[in-house]
Amino acid sequence: MLIDLHAHTHLSKGCDLDPRAVLERAALFGLDGVAFTETNTQDGCDELFDVGAKSKLKVFVGLELITDKGQYLCFFPKPELAPEPVQLWGSNREKPWSAAECLPKVKSMGAAIIAARPYDREFPNPPMDFIRSLNLLSGVEGYNAKVKQTANDLAVEAAESLKLPCTGGSDARGSLDEVGRGATLFKRPIATQEQLVAELLKGEYWPVMAGELPRLTRPGEAQAGKSGGKRGGGGGGGGGNRRRRR
Repeated sequence: MLIDLHAHTHLSKGCDLDPRAVLERAALFGLDGVAFTETNTQDGCDELFDVGAKSKLKVFVGLELITDKGQYLCFFPKPELAPEPVQLWGSNREKPWSAAECLPKVKSMGAAIIAARPYDREFPNPPMDFIRSLNLLSGVEGYNAKVKQTANDLAVEAAESLKLPCTGGSDARGSLDEVGRGATLFKRPIATQEQLVAELLKGEYWPVMAGELPRLTRPGEAQAGKSGGKRGGGGGGGGGNRRRRR
């Protein structure tokens, strides 16, 4: 089963994507489901589940938690019952929430935690090798379609050293064109939010590149079109070299 585990809608600040349009776009790429991971909130999960009830694709809900040591995708068995981060730790306007405080609390509430784009230096406060000191992660985002490949490769290496699986996602936020660029391939079918969390904890999944990706070019060469195909292994380079990585 192929699920984009990292996507946003108008429920995230700075994003105006309609969840219905995201699902329609994801279906064109052969995806089976989308996990909407809104930034620092799960408020609106009822709306997303209602949209999913009318869609051919499965809808799941997560939380993109922004901390002083990077961002983390958190998936609760019952997101509608989980307290909002601001209720737990107050406002983050003055300074970001502490990863050392937040992550153990999130884990204690039964969530599966994925380190997202950990080596992306273009995002504030990247955790980098801090994630290697964490013993509460369920996985590492090994393919984020918006992150440089070198950063994705470092994430895969960290996951391998931690003996953790990797996820993949589009991190779609700014445009529908970003939807369908990355996903996670699960070994077993997933029908409910509870099953998603259970499968994330089991660890039998792999990052996948999806959609059309630009070919890599050598210095001085013009880009020669795009390489197509719906599914291929994540974590590899651009173009046709697509290999699944764990």
